[in-house]
Amino acid sequence: MLKIFKHLLPLFIVQFFTWLGLFSLWIYATPVITKYVFKTTDADSLAFENGTTWVGICFAFYSLLAASLAFYLPSLQKKIAIQKLHALALLAGSFGLMLMYFITDKYLLLGSFAFIGIAWSSISNIPYSIIGNIAAEDKATTYFAVFNFSVVIPQVIAAFLLGYLNRHFFAGETVLIILSGGCSMLIAAIVMWIIPVMKNEYLK
Repeated sequence: MLKIFKHLLPLFIVQFFTWLGLFSLWIYATPVITKYVFKTTDADSLAFENGTTWVGICFAFYSLLAASLAFYLPSLQKKIAIQKLHALALLAGSFGLMLMYFITDKYLLLGSFAFIGIAWSSISNIPYSIIGNIAAEDKATTYFAVFNFSVVIPQVIAAFLLGYLNRHFFAGETVLIILSGGCSMLIAAIVMWIIPVMKNEYLK
């Protein structure tokens, strides 16, 4: 088990910063969009209701885009190395998250979420393809089981860390949480770009 974790450590680092970015979006998208785009914090107001509806539209948009782009990933992998492709997708996601800091128009948000959709398409597929490529056939199940912790661990940390940052460092300005999430995903993109090509343990 320890050998597998060591083999997966570079990808664990990428996943950690990737999912911190994602959880910043999933947890704080509604308060950010309602406050900074729809200009309200009153949960009983019509503007707040319109804001939460728009959040749903944005999430549906990026999910649909991600699902559509997934069909093109295999052909792109023939032109771009899989790790570089994932790094570029994460770069797009980081840009989309950071862009939310500057947006005050609801329609421009769709552009931000388009970049996030590019990242989500890759996040949902490429790390698992990498695991399939590097795991010995008789250890694939164990590799995937260990890899699942790369999602669980950032989720647990995000539950505590993001709220703490919001209360003690950002004075409740939740848009700074998503900006930080974009920076976190940018770190993931950089790490993904610079780590050595991950190979099957028997081919190293």
